[in-house]
Amino acid sequence: MRNFLKLVLFLAIFLVIITGPSDERQNLHYDGSYLYEEITPTPTQVPEKEPVIYTRKEIKYKGLRQVLHILELDLSNPSLKVFPVLSRNGIFGFEFLSDIDERYEATATVNAGFNFAYGQPSGLVVQDGRLLSSSRGYGRILLINNRKARFVSPPFKVWIDTGDEKIPVDSVNPYPYEKGIVVYTPEYGPTNRVDTEYTVCVVRNNTVQSTGIVSGEMEIPDDGFLVVDLRTENSALLNLFRGQKAELSLQEQAEQGYQCSGALVEDGKNVAKDMDEWAGNLNVPTPRTAVGIKDENTLVFLVVDGRQPGYSEGVTGKQLADILISLGVKEAALLDGGASSEMIYKGEVVNRPSTGKERLLASAFVIKYNPN
Repeated sequence: MRNFLKLVLFLAIFLVIITGPSDERQNLHYDGSYLYEEITPTPTQVPEKEPVIYTRKEIKYKGLRQVLHILELDLSNPSLKVFPVLSRNGIFGFEFLSDIDERYEATATVNAGFNFAYGQPSGLVVQDGRLLSSSRGYGRILLINNRKARFVSPPFKVWIDTGDEKIPVDSVNPYPYEKGIVVYTPEYGPTNRVDTEYTVCVVRNNTVQSTGIVSGEMEIPDDGFLVVDLRTENSALLNLFRGQKAELSLQEQAEQGYQCSGALVEDGKNVAKDMDEWAGNLNVPTPRTAVGIKDENTLVFLVVDGRQPGYSEGVTGKQLADILISLGVKEAALLDGGASSEMIYKGEVVNRPSTGKERLLASAFVIKYNPN
């Protein structure tokens, strides 16, 4: 019996030795003070960032209630697209933001910048690489390219590239017409509305069709553009010939571009001024809209409601910049505000326009997220 017990004990010890823990799965270490077990960690999957995040915040700023509407957009997501649009897809006219939102079947829309009397953009507009309006002397330019956003300063140069030379363009789709080399695209309307004598080059499918001196308005080709010079002598356009290549060339590639108003935040610092060339007095609390960049892949739109005591007072330019900085924004620029400040998310107007109703707008930003 004793020998049998010894045999059982021997077999038990043997089994423990051969089936003990593998060195591949865990290691025992002695560090001089205590024995501990080191287990190989299991990788933790990082949750995917939401491409579109809408947040409504109520804050007290200097004792006054403010209601914020924030859109944070992950540009690195290939299913997300952010782009500027013009009312009715043209240089002239106005449109309600809700109509724009519906027309584009947007995930979200936000009012954009300022405009001239008939709805003409106040500066550069590039949509899907297509130049709709040239830059002007004031206002930061937001560029989006390769899923990255950044601001640049004007001017944003444009040329007519023939392959052999680059002819500088002075303006794109201006009204009224201006001196210099001017380009008119189909977004301008059916004709160029020029009622005097001038030199013109007709371009279709990036190829020169004709060049000459004409008097009176000309039709703009649907598949091209007109190049106009009020000079009828010594114009660079007279050197162009039928069949020659002629493409609009930008100083740098941009899928989307929009010229805002003045700077609010630069390098994470408040740079808002007291006066803005487009917005006027920035020391008056009012509804405000701004666009900012947290990092090259993260774009932020902010709408602050205002002119509604007890609900939301509105902010000054410097206060708007402070709020943007608190949201982590490093660069930002002002958009149109007042009664124009509006944000739509998932088909609903999420803010409260100061007049209690929508205002007709000349331009907007459209956000589309299509995961499929």
